[in-house]
Amino acid sequence: MLEVVFSDSTKGSMKVAKNYDEKGMLGGAIGYIGKKPSETELKKNLEGQAIGGDSQDVVYIGFALDIGDISGEFDGVERQSVFQRMWERFDFDDNQQEQFFNNQRKDMKKLLSAATTGTQIRIWKSNTPYSTCGFYFICNVLRNIDCQISVVTLPEYQQVSDNEIVIYSDWGQVNPGKLYQFLPLEKQLSQSEKQMFSNRWCDLVKENAPLRAIVNGKLISVPEDYYDYIITKNIPDDDFIMARLIGNIMGNYELGVSDSWYALRIEKMIEENKLIIVEHKDMSHPYGKKLKKVIV
Repeated sequence: MLEVVFSDSTKGSMKVAKNYDEKGMLGGAIGYIGKKPSETELKKNLEGQAIGGDSQDVVYIGFALDIGDISGEFDGVERQSVFQRMWERFDFDDNQQEQFFNNQRKDMKKLLSAATTGTQIRIWKSNTPYSTCGFYFICNVLRNIDCQISVVTLPEYQQVSDNEIVIYSDWGQVNPGKLYQFLPLEKQLSQSEKQMFSNRWCDLVKENAPLRAIVNGKLISVPEDYYDYIITKNIPDDDFIMARLIGNIMGNYELGVSDSWYALRIEKMIEENKLIIVEHKDMSHPYGKKLKKVIV
């Protein structure tokens, strides 16, 4: 069984989930933020089961396909330009970028090998734009290959007890030891469904918009400033730190949009004199600027 995910962090979680060891987790070194949890709370957080299989049978396909030019290859010049634009403020050098795309190529090779040799492929999809794009993209890649594909779609929420509901927007929010709980949601993907989603991807490629977003439950092409209203709505009247604004937006609107994209749009607002830089509060932090709204 080859597990397919759409982010690097989810790939790491899935690797852990394949052979999850509750006792080993409880006995290992554990980091936490804020107040130290009680032993009972810690045990509850770490309890779980493995989903089975080899931890090497996990691939991450498609870098941020909801953003930028998708007319070329998944590892081509166009996608590498998107990588540079998204991550330039994090000081990634050329070697790190090349390593990232080498890993993408290795994972793509592993996916194609599984498809052509009869290995079951299981896709873990959420309703975020980047995950839906990745899912459509894979359906297009595997369109003409007769292979077994199943899909586990992340539900909007999970009722864990009579009095507790957990809300999710992305697989990265699910603890590795809890991923097994979603296996009953696994559904086989038919050939006609695969072709339908492949066609949708081809339509998006033809449009090749700057951005793709989920609108009324459907993935569509949208303009580059699509999320600007949300940013503008949350800008305080007083001075503010860029990182805090981004954090507030991501906390209040779980849309599956990356912090890097919000940062790019905020930088655009600075260029357009809608925001001014008051102070470079923390030069070591990519979002460390203190900003202020320009009153017209």
